[in-house]
Amino acid sequence: MSNSESVNTVEDIEVYVHKFPFEPIRDWLGTVFDAVAIISSGKVVHELEVVCKGRAIPVMIVEQAVDKVWTSIWFKTRGTPWQDDTGCAKSLQAFSQCVVRCNGGPWQEGADMDEWWQLDDQGVESLVKWPNASS
Repeated sequence: MSNSESVNTVEDIEVYVHKFPFEPIRDWLGTVFDAVAIISSGKVVHELEVVCKGRAIPVMIVEQAVDKVWTSIWFKTRGTPWQDDTGCAKSLQAFSQCVVRCNGGPWQEGADMDEWWQLDDQGVESLVKWPNASS
């Protein structure tokens, strides 16, 4: 975590990564957080705890969460080093070189919940309709 990043104040962060399995996700978490502990690990659902600036953050990773090719990574509480989901997505995409999606902002009444912010495998940003966007 760089000194320029500050701990977020959003309630939670969730990103989706395309065709990137649990083990390298765990490796990415190890580059971002002070500590990573596996609480439980099943076939597709993994519960972890990461530590950021002394604060424990529960994380749920669900492989094959969407269309059997998208993995969900959900930081269940505030305290991550990113200001929002897009900051997390940028960090993950830079490490994975995979397509990463997230909501472009916090949920708002009347917002188009099918519109997602995406980084492609080259890091190019776009908005996509999802779940109807091509996988």
